[in-house]
Amino acid sequence: MFKLPKVLRYQNFRRLYIAGLTSELGSFVSETALMLLVFELSNHNKSYLGAARAVFLFFLTIGNLIGGVIGEKYNRKNVLLFTNYIRIPIIFTIIFAKTPEVVILCDGLIALFTGMYNPTRQAMVNDIVPQKDMNRANALFGSAFAVLHMIGPFLGATMFTAFGGIKEVIALDFLTYIVGIYFIMSLTYNPPRQEGNSENFLSEIKNGIKYARTQKELFAVISNVIIEGLVLGFMFPLILPYLTETLGATKQDYGIGLALFGLGGLFGGWASSTILKEKPVGKIIIAALYIEPLLMALWLYAASYTATLAIFFVWGFVVFVRITNQLNYVSLKVETKYLARIFALLDLGFVVPNILGGIILTFIGNQFATEEILIVVCIAFCALIFPRMLFSDMKALFNLNNETVDRDTSIQDQI
Repeated sequence: MFKLPKVLRYQNFRRLYIAGLTSELGSFVSETALMLLVFELSNHNKSYLGAARAVFLFFLTIGNLIGGVIGEKYNRKNVLLFTNYIRIPIIFTIIFAKTPEVVILCDGLIALFTGMYNPTRQAMVNDIVPQKDMNRANALFGSAFAVLHMIGPFLGATMFTAFGGIKEVIALDFLTYIVGIYFIMSLTYNPPRQEGNSENFLSEIKNGIKYARTQKELFAVISNVIIEGLVLGFMFPLILPYLTETLGATKQDYGIGLALFGLGGLFGGWASSTILKEKPVGKIIIAALYIEPLLMALWLYAASYTATLAIFFVWGFVVFVRITNQLNYVSLKVETKYLARIFALLDLGFVVPNILGGIILTFIGNQFATEEILIVVCIAFCALIFPRMLFSDMKALFNLNNETVDRDTSIQDQI
């Protein structure tokens, strides 16, 4: 008989996992389709695509800031339900949109509430899963994200093309919200005990940032995420032109390359919990971090599509080992009252530099060859990462053990 992974035998976690999985699937599918809709309504004006991406990331950033605070101040279950309910009328508005500006605005509002949803959900996972199984829970979410990274954009583009419009995609997105609401409502959840007095919104944000600055290991993790976000802000938009213009690959080949990255991520997510049993979480994060610029250098040196496929698979594996163990670090070490804010800061640490990299690229993209930009980015990546082991925050992360903070066990699931 088929047995569920042990962590999915926790009833409340299983419900939250299904709710999160369906929500992420709907987001990946609809985001791709909405970009195609914007492109169509704007008469194939590429500048609208850049504007759509900028608006999406801006609202996602604001949502993360808000979500990090309300996920601590209010019942997390109610926050998740609210963010699902509020997105439903927004997605139906898109059906009647006749201009790209309306679609971009709706997409931004969806991103706002998605930004509130994600850190709250991740903090809630830490509330309900016993500490001894948190590495398995994080690995499960990491591998699921990798799968959705593979199939979501493909499914969104396929549905939009096959049906010749957005209605069927909206119907699927609506269904994912309904499924998510059903499973969240079925959760048995009591909020953890509040520690200290509640403060105003801005004070909560400031205290979260102050906490991150005073914890050397956490400061190292967030600093590394910022560097990664900046590098990927340059790199990811250039993968398509590099493969097609420099390596002579097709757009379909580009899709295969990204799919292999996602497949590697799937295995990386699965492997993370096993690796954590053998090695301290700080050493795992640093090892993965140091491998990534080497993989980028090898990719550019090989200048081959076949090599790209192999390297992207390994790269996906390494990235999701790092991402999953960053979540493990937060689960192991961050105090309960700061969880949602720290998850929000990790999201912000990636998104904001990612936007900055993309903006800079719009100004220099046509002035230099794609390969030249990627080589400079690779050199900068190495220069920003390798000397960091001389810094005290990285040394603290490297020497970190796997001991855990105390959590309120009265609200955790039991098998």
